[in-house]
Amino acid sequence: MGQEGPIIVDQRLVKATAHPTRVHILNLLYDEPSSPSKLAKRIPDVSLKLVSHHIKVLESLDCVELLRTIEHGGRTEHIYRATKRQFFSAKEWEEVEPKARQPITTNILRLVSEDIGASLAAGKFDERPDNHLSRTPIGVDDEGWREIVSILARALHEVLDVSERSAERVRLSGDHLMKIRVVMMQFLVPRKLDEGGEDEEFLGRS
Repeated sequence: MGQEGPIIVDQRLVKATAHPTRVHILNLLYDEPSSPSKLAKRIPDVSLKLVSHHIKVLESLDCVELLRTIEHGGRTEHIYRATKRQFFSAKEWEEVEPKARQPITTNILRLVSEDIGASLAAGKFDERPDNHLSRTPIGVDDEGWREIVSILARALHEVLDVSERSAERVRLSGDHLMKIRVVMMQFLVPRKLDEGGEDEEFLGRS
């Protein structure tokens, strides 16, 4: 649609990202193609039957597709890949019903927590001294809020561009990609949280 046309959010993506197991499957498949049986081994407390069900739902929503089949004797293994990045533009997010936003946000934060926990447990989080971690409590007016929204949107698109260029270089060199996570957040907090002086302290390293 042109800039003057209505912004219609893809409800298939909303439905796909509203369920935590489907979000987990999509994230794993975005990292690399896999089969329901292998996915079930990587998702705690979720049976192969349930994973297969969610794969079918995601396939019907055009979020995953069958990449190939592999024959193992008398058994056929189905390999799927993700076809859509779990991403809403600012305009699309505005079109998501408010009651549908929190489950999606909760699922993203759960994955962030799991990623951090796995990285720390494996001793990977601080393996490279040039990683980035910061917490920045600040005060802004409405214009300042919008400015930060634009800054983070630009940063996200630049990060995605880096990912594409890296994949192309690795394709030519035969090297391996490092698996990393880049997390960006901007959110309001209750005013009472700002009453303590400690909360105003900047914590970070880069």
